[in-house]
Amino acid sequence: MTIDLLPGRGVRLPAPLPELGFGLTETAVRALLAPHGGLLPDGVWNTFVCGCRWALSFQLPGVSVTLCADGRDRLRSVTVGRNPSDDRPACPVGYHGIDLLGWPAHELVEALRADGLPVPDPTRGTLHHHPLHLSCHHPPGRPAARQGPSASRGPSRPARKPRHEGPFSFDVVSFHQAAERDDGGDDDGAEATAGTDGTATGDDAGATG
Repeated sequence: MTIDLLPGRGVRLPAPLPELGFGLTETAVRALLAPHGGLLPDGVWNTFVCGCRWALSFQLPGVSVTLCADGRDRLRSVTVGRNPSDDRPACPVGYHGIDLLGWPAHELVEALRADGLPVPDPTRGTLHHHPLHLSCHHPPGRPAARQGPSASRGPSRPARKPRHEGPFSFDVVSFHQAAERDDGGDDDGAEATAGTDGTATGDDAGATG
């Protein structure tokens, strides 16, 4: 039961759910999902994602899925995020046959590079490699809030940034297709970050309308 991200095509949901191709309208997406209500007991609902003409969300075991449209009302991006409130085993999210979520980030990077993809090292818990954007709910290296009497003594000297990020795994992947702008350039469109409750927010910078 794997969610497959298909470069240049869209997303193939676990069978018997359908493949959803980039460029579909909201009506077409709903029509493809409608016969499978038994596998989507929570239904398919509208959600808000800043910069998207429409966005739909639904739940699969262990994950939340959000579909977003570009300015032309066509499906342009898919975001899948781990849902910690769902205790079912999470659906794997495959890209080039590699499961993207839940594995140590450094192992994932090594696997993607071994498959010939020139992915960069993660930075502050994120990794960008078109058409992927991987992130985690709790980026490594963020200091915990100070508590107790010492918290009122003013700011301390900033900690030296570690040479390498500590171990972590990615929880969220956004997958998109470049959209042509009117001037002929490319526009990656909006990305969504699936929240733990199945809602979606804007790009990892925290943009919400």
